[in-house]
Amino acid sequence: MAEIDIEEGFVDISDEQDRGLMKKILVEGTGDATPPAGSSVEVHYVGTLHSDGSGFDSSRDRPGNFKFDVGVGQVIMGWDQGILTMKKGEKCILRCTSDYAYGDRGSPPKIPGGATLNFEVELFNWKEKVKTASRMTAEERTAHATKMKDQGTEAFKLGDFATAVNRYEDGAQYITFDAKADDDDDDDDHDHGHSHGGAPCSGHGGDDDDDMGHGAAHGHGAGAGAGALSEDDKKLAVALLNNCAMARMKLGDAEPAMLDCEKVLQYDEKNVKAMFRRAECHLKMANYSLCVADADKTLEIDPGNKAAEALKLKAAHEEKAAKQKEKAMYSKMFG
Repeated sequence: MAEIDIEEGFVDISDEQDRGLMKKILVEGTGDATPPAGSSVEVHYVGTLHSDGSGFDSSRDRPGNFKFDVGVGQVIMGWDQGILTMKKGEKCILRCTSDYAYGDRGSPPKIPGGATLNFEVELFNWKEKVKTASRMTAEERTAHATKMKDQGTEAFKLGDFATAVNRYEDGAQYITFDAKADDDDDDDDHDHGHSHGGAPCSGHGGDDDDDMGHGAAHGHGAGAGAGALSEDDKKLAVALLNNCAMARMKLGDAEPAMLDCEKVLQYDEKNVKAMFRRAECHLKMANYSLCVADADKTLEIDPGNKAAEALKLKAAHEEKAAKQKEKAMYSKMFG
């Protein structure tokens, strides 16, 4: 194989460490996640000959991103190995010798045999292909839900709340999957994916005290009903749903956040976070009396909860302001 010199900024990322695949990062990506083999990735690329810099192909000349499954032989070896090292949003140069590209035959007429190629690649996102819950064992569903919780945590910390919702929601669906109810329903037996971008909960009300760590309980057995879950899986479901509600509130989606809270309360009727956050949802939706009622329930569970006490005062203030605004509007309408 024709070994290439290591220029400044390039590193050898080949599996064999033979300098056949070099990488130089132009724009750093976000987070720590990289696409697993088999994922469907979306990229843009510009391909040039290393010998003279002439271009032979560019996805940027065509509408849309270039999509393919990475790590499974659909593209050249240099891409299969190189893109697996990239993070979301990263832009880099992948320098591939012919052994990692088109070999001695090349790809006529634009790529001669034995050519070393440079690809400027930008990774936008990827979809990791995952088995449906019905095709997983209880242990696999727990592992997948825990993984989604961790990815949601990472996305939340990066301020990517939409991705966080996607991960938490996905994890909650898997951990609460009812295998018995699905026995007679094979209509959805197919693989699915979720977009990657790229934060967990319990205790006093408010956003700052949610469990942002990775200490999700690992249990086995799942089911849609609260009684069907093991205690460990129930804790994981509660963490996923609580954090999904928190991420939805960051996006201003109060109604679905409230539904997440209500699901939590089915598993744990005295969960402070879910009760308090449901009160916040009611306030966001101008349901003042319901907000106060849930704040009172929060205080029953956790006397002295200052966030709940402050929320009651805020609800009273906003209700008063809303009534004054309504009164002023009617005065203008009817004199």
